[in-house]
Amino acid sequence: MKNSIKIVVILIFLVGCKNQTENITEQPKSNFNLEKDYAEFQIKMTELDTLKIWISHSVCTYQGNEKLEITKKNGNIKIKAEYREETFEKNPEWKVVYEKTISENDTIWNFGKFLKRNEKRLRSETKKYGMLQIKHRENKIQFFTHGLVDLNKFMAEYFETMIKIHPENKENIYGYELTEMIKGDDDIIIKETELETETE
Repeated sequence: MKNSIKIVVILIFLVGCKNQTENITEQPKSNFNLEKDYAEFQIKMTELDTLKIWISHSVCTYQGNEKLEITKKNGNIKIKAEYREETFEKNPEWKVVYEKTISENDTIWNFGKFLKRNEKRLRSETKKYGMLQIKHRENKIQFFTHGLVDLNKFMAEYFETMIKIHPENKENIYGYELTEMIKGDDDIIIKETELETETE
């Protein structure tokens, strides 16, 4: 009888351990697909996903680059922006320009809509570098412009989109004219948004 009780206790213990082990080994998964979901990243990305975006601000003799890192936590999207001015410096360093947090349901920034409007610029070219590149793990998509006029139109639309998340624009990375236009506007975009500035 004692042996039967011992066997039952051992079996219960083993079954309990097995269930706990199964729960521990189950890892959360992400189904985010960059090529399909890039325009809806705010909703479709998970806390396991990180988008790395590189944007060339270079026009004619001016050389500058921006990079964004986009992550998600607790239903919020975090955007970290860094910039590197390359025109006058030999070995420029990346400098953090801002870190912002928005709700995944935010409709003010509309970066996804900007990407969707420019989907005709998407190319699968691998030997050239697009004006805007998005990387998710090992996958990458690129947006290309053709000629100076097209480049200026694309960058103007990009600046107009980005000034909504960073209206202060003290560094003027999103165009001096847009900053001045917003400063003179009584209905400043930031008043309508849910943006929160992260404290460092």
